[in-house]
Amino acid sequence: MVKTHRVPSLPVAHAVSDAFPAFASKELANVDVEALMLELEEVAQDALLAQSEGLTLPQAVQDPRFPTLGQFHQNLRDSMFVELPGEIRGWVDRVASHQGPAHDLGSRLTEFARPGPSTSSSAELQAALSQVLLFEAVRLRLLATIWGNSDFERLGGEESEVDEIAFNEVIAMLGHPGVDHPDVRPLRLMYAAASVSLAAHANGRAEDLHRSSAELRETLDMRAKLKAALRELRLTESVLLENALASLLGEERVELPDLQQNRPMALEGLSRQAMDQRVSRGRRALTQSPQSWPKRRQPALVDLITTAPKPSDPS
Repeated sequence: MVKTHRVPSLPVAHAVSDAFPAFASKELANVDVEALMLELEEVAQDALLAQSEGLTLPQAVQDPRFPTLGQFHQNLRDSMFVELPGEIRGWVDRVASHQGPAHDLGSRLTEFARPGPSTSSSAELQAALSQVLLFEAVRLRLLATIWGNSDFERLGGEESEVDEIAFNEVIAMLGHPGVDHPDVRPLRLMYAAASVSLAAHANGRAEDLHRSSAELRETLDMRAKLKAALRELRLTESVLLENALASLLGEERVELPDLQQNRPMALEGLSRQAMDQRVSRGRRALTQSPQSWPKRRQPALVDLITTAPKPSDPS
């Protein structure tokens, strides 16, 4: 898809950028907020076009006609495994405790996602982007839940199924007349509803798997253990080894240049030789004790989320 013009700045993009902290470190001080907002506006264009074609977000993020939306979807997942400097860890802790400007972001996104009778292009773009952001927030929280233990993957559960559950619950909640009540925390409600659906889906899978062969159960168990081990590694090694071991995971291996293009957060700037060397070292390390694995040296967002205290209620 060719984008012919820059869309007007959307208030929802400003709301997202305002929720981020003023980073103190030299590295993070160079974050280009304007570029972030422009990317969000391009995501909105992709999402609105996909919506006009009758596609759901889980379908659209896998459709090559919507590259910005698809890359945004992948980058958000990969960002969960990026090691965080100390300056941002305190901010993440405050967000997990429902404090600070990010705490109110879910309510603002819900408001934007439920436009009034206006049919302006700006209102449609805002609604489309807000739905994307709510979907991604619920999806990432569900992923952190299933990554916290391997039960879902041992049942053969796939991340694409998590996407479907997150999207369905977000859309259902946006259609609920009470979601905009001032005492309601809509994002927490969406996550609670999606968690219930995820548990029901897992129970159904467990019943089906109980009637399957022992060989299939062993295969799924092995894959779940391998995926869990790969998630403990640094992002670069995790992505490269997941691809190298694709046959064991029941997936298709991707050529390294294509993998690098698809996963820039993990592989950008690496030469082919450097990637090959990391794969070789990583393969050897995985045959040794976990102490020898190329694990993260600092916690990533997924580590902080999975260890954060759970809220007492979903209201």
